[in-house]
Amino acid sequence: MSTLKVDNIRHNSATSDAITTHSDGTASIKAVDVGGGPLSHRNLIINGQFLVWQRATDSGSNTTDGYLSCDRWYHASSGATKQVTRQTFSPGQTDVPDNPFYYLRYAVTTGNNNVALRQRIEDVTRCQGEMTFSFWVKGSNPGGGNFNLTFRQNFGSGGSSVVDHGIADYTVSNTWTKKTFTFTPPSISGKTVSGNKHTSYYEIELFRQPASDNSTDAFTVDFANVQLERGNTATRFEQKHLADEFRACQRYYQVFSSAYSYRTMLGLSILANSSTVIEIMPNWKVDLRTTPTITTTGDQLEARAGESGRANISLSGNNMSHSRELNQVVGHMWMTRSGGDAFVTGSSGRVFSQDSAYLNFDAEL
Repeated sequence: MSTLKVDNIRHNSATSDAITTHSDGTASIKAVDVGGGPLSHRNLIINGQFLVWQRATDSGSNTTDGYLSCDRWYHASSGATKQVTRQTFSPGQTDVPDNPFYYLRYAVTTGNNNVALRQRIEDVTRCQGEMTFSFWVKGSNPGGGNFNLTFRQNFGSGGSSVVDHGIADYTVSNTWTKKTFTFTPPSISGKTVSGNKHTSYYEIELFRQPASDNSTDAFTVDFANVQLERGNTATRFEQKHLADEFRACQRYYQVFSSAYSYRTMLGLSILANSSTVIEIMPNWKVDLRTTPTITTTGDQLEARAGESGRANISLSGNNMSHSRELNQVVGHMWMTRSGGDAFVTGSSGRVFSQDSAYLNFDAEL
């Protein structure tokens, strides 16, 4: 316990969790041990409490690899049939600490080796030295009887070959249990990392049906409060504000949508290059990691450019340009008229939805 002289305190003693002030003007400060790590931004995992689900809250039953539901979490099917859904904790539950609101359920109906759930942490150099990985889990085990954790160093475009390293095997039960693993990733000394750090990553897994387990038995696993931090101590889960977590997710994926309103403007400025083509200049909420892949989903997008130039629109290829590589805040894309009135060349306008339409910008690793 250390003592700090506080000149401006001249009142009766008071106590908080960290500081006790005294009537003589001194204060006793209680040190907080976080295992030698920082007080904030300890958790290298984004969306570790599964708060953000921009794509979907239910992936549906599928055999597809990719980012299909919860932000930043990659589904590796490897031929298995599975469904990933958002589940809700009951308020006041005490099975998992730190008051998580949601948890993720990965339900496999037909198993296969190497089916997994992963996250890629941007910039492989961030994960060096002793690390601690922790999460809460419950469920059932695959046919082989246990899960496996194998992490990967990917050195990016033009970098060294990937390096996989095993962390541990583990089993689950039907009650929530905290799993903690302390490990040291292989040194990157002598490796070549891509000159653009934004293409390299360190990939962690929450589970993997082991490569040697070819059983097709069904199993289900639930996960909550996932944390990866430096050092050899699993500290309490770092609580992040939803706004901060959402912005972190938007570096990798953003949606412009009007899912809940008929003919809602999407906040996109446009310029008619001709009677059939419009240029759209999206202003993203945060920097995107890289030039995004663009898709449209849902019903009908419509643009108005000029007093009489209202028409349905669709992507003109999948082209996107930027003025600066690492400042992906403003971009240019093109869409073509697929019906309706001709655009008035040179006029400005807006994009809106006839029903439920989405423009998706994907900059994932």
